[in-house]
Amino acid sequence: MSTAEQYLNSDEIEEFIRESKIAPQWFYGDEGRELGICPYVTFYVHHQPKDYMVVADKFIDIWERFDRIADNPFQKMFKSRTQVWLQAGDKRFPTDLRAEARRLREVSRPFYLMATDMESPDASPLWSYSARVHHVPQRCYSTLKLVFRHDWYANGNEMAWRAFSHSCIRSLCPEQAYMGYEVGNGGLSVMGAYESDVLERICADYFYGLDIDHPVDMGFHYHDAINGGHINPSRLGAGLRPPTWCFMLSPVWQRKLGKSESEIRAELAHPRIRITSMPYPRNALNPDGANGLWIELGDLDLYPVEDGVPEVLVRANRLIRPIRCDRLNLSTLDPWDGDPNPRFDYGSASRWIRRFDDDSNWPGAAQRAGTPPALSGDAGPHHTPGSVPGRQPCLAG
Repeated sequence: MSTAEQYLNSDEIEEFIRESKIAPQWFYGDEGRELGICPYVTFYVHHQPKDYMVVADKFIDIWERFDRIADNPFQKMFKSRTQVWLQAGDKRFPTDLRAEARRLREVSRPFYLMATDMESPDASPLWSYSARVHHVPQRCYSTLKLVFRHDWYANGNEMAWRAFSHSCIRSLCPEQAYMGYEVGNGGLSVMGAYESDVLERICADYFYGLDIDHPVDMGFHYHDAINGGHINPSRLGAGLRPPTWCFMLSPVWQRKLGKSESEIRAELAHPRIRITSMPYPRNALNPDGANGLWIELGDLDLYPVEDGVPEVLVRANRLIRPIRCDRLNLSTLDPWDGDPNPRFDYGSASRWIRRFDDDSNWPGAAQRAGTPPALSGDAGPHHTPGSVPGRQPCLAG
């Protein structure tokens, strides 16, 4: 799309929102850049430089298991050393991923392992894998993001996915982790994506259960939790973001919150909230050897705004409010004057972060009272992308 044109008019927004309520991963857009709302999980791992290969080995182990779970073949693979996308099966892709990670560690470069089942990494995936092991972990979390197919999950694989995600947590012991719905970017774009920024801002007015997750951007910070160094206030090193389904409350953030596991369990006592204790290593950031708490808030749900603010999300966000990253940056590309499309700026991002607070009026007073949000956008002439359900070819030209 051109950034001088309107991406979606009111009729197209109405269609996208309506179809996404029926079946997430309903895709819309130009061929090769189709976007949809996708379920995902991301793990933000804080580690020391000496643990580069430890983390890389764990990410590769998870990739090998994830590749067996996915019921749609991966079409594109990212070659970390040359920073190019290759067709799956291309002989230029390294066969020994651990040796590749060691070579990149030796030259002080991050190790990427990324794959998508789409023909283009610019399209929302049904399945995608995106790992980055950072060579300067005090500045960045190492991150692992998985997008999984909604229909596969909903058709009898809920427990299999839960067991898999639990095993990932036990292996990685992430400092932060989130699972829910997002506009599927898969974490595959290092430079950001204008269209997904626009669609995230549009969908945020219609779904309380929509999360916004950009690991490359949100995971960048100056993190020195032991020595009290500078922490970037607009990145996740400064705090948690509002959970929309599952999230990790790790020992680091429990200590900053100042609550024990029993106090947290009492505050979140609710028939639709499940808390699983996960063993975490005893170290300088966890001197008491506390467990991480993987907190599941009801079921995977987009929570349309007309249905009201979901109680389980309000309760969880009330708990984490003292350690929340209220200044979190939500856009991958900076806004500019005359931008014809809605995108998050500092003011709207701050309101979105606070959307579950008792005094919030997000997305607006009328919508908060249960009136469906008015459709935004001009219905005038502009380039119109196509729309297709998941796993169907996009016919837009």
